Amino acid sequence: MNLELLQKVDRIHPYPAKYTVDLAIEYISKYTHEGDTVFDPFVGSGTTLLAASALHRKGYGTDINHIAILISKAKLLHLSQSEITDLQRFADSFERGYIEGCANVTLYHYPSIEHWFCENSIAVLSYLLELKKALTTEQERIFVELVMSAIINIVSNQESDTRYAAIEKPDLTIEKVANTFLKKYRSLLSLMQDLNGEDRSEKDNSAVLLDSKLCGTLLKDGSVDLILTSPPYVNTYDYYLYHKHRMNWLGYDVKYSMETEIGSRREFSSLKHSEDKFSDDLYAIFVACNKTLRLNGKVVLVIGDGKVAGKIYDAKENMIRLCSSLGWKLIDYSYSNLDETSRSFQKSYRTKGKKEHIMVFNKEACI
Repeated sequence: MNLELLQKVDRIHPYPAKYTVDLAIEYISKYTHEGDTVFDPFVGSGTTLLAASALHRKGYGTDINHIAILISKAKLLHLSQSEITDLQRFADSFERGYIEGCANVTLYHYPSIEHWFCENSIAVLSYLLELKKALTTEQERIFVELVMSAIINIVSNQESDTRYAAIEKPDLTIEKVANTFLKKYRSLLSLMQDLNGEDRSEKDNSAVLLDSKLCGTLLKDGSVDLILTSPPYVNTYDYYLYHKHRMNWLGYDVKYSMETEIGSRREFSSLKHSEDKFSDDLYAIFVACNKTLRLNGKVVLVIGDGKVAGKIYDAKENMIRLCSSLGWKLIDYSYSNLDETSRSFQKSYRTKGKKEHIMVFNKEACI
């Protein structure tokens, strides 16, 4: 197993508040054997699935965010040689034709697009959407959409992936936008070719757009050996918002992701829900997950404290309360201080005293 390569693959697309593939490998190796089943009900950027595949475990993940599923599927890609050839031709065709193509393409549109994208970025992205129609396989479509998604916020007027504000970016010429895409595209295609040479599971790994409360439609009762996941850090992120432009450009349903997301800033800072709403939502998901988990199966939760209505939400205390009611016993615990480890926000925006917890539970009873 080439850990350095897996680390590079794990970073193919920006995603906030993700744990590393090293951590996923550590816990999957510790608590499962080859052929066992690992489930991530908040699959996010697919780190759990990448690690499970490399370790020859069956990996399943669910999420309600379309971009999370796209990234997760990309990390599971096994491109054939003919698909790699097709994708190389796609880049060559785009490079040869983007000047003329951008001048003649029908521009893509959705409400407020001109606020968030300059004319040059709209033209290049529209031309890519037109070229994408000629792709012949689902694998190829996933790859091209992944690269587009990875650069969309870069070539937009959005300040950063975690700062939803429009700013002027006067250097976004057609050539600059096109070259941003081509550089990312060729780098990732080379990386995926390297990944093809790795010994990984080629089946029984999947990422599904699904509310995790419905995971019983995907997994049989008692079939899961390990649940490894990172639930949302309450009132910290709006995942749908950070990926909104990506979803709009790729034709995904933003409203579904927004309304189904739990723990978001929208729920607690905008709609003013109490912290009990988050605990109730999480408990409903854990109840469904518990049915899929075998007796003596393990649950690893990576979760940070949040802040609701000026009060710290103690994730450790709340997770122990929720999990103990399901017959899950805490068997290992560690933490770090979020103020020291967070990279997503400037220090001036961080709340002091919040922790990130890694909690390991053993299912000791069927409830």
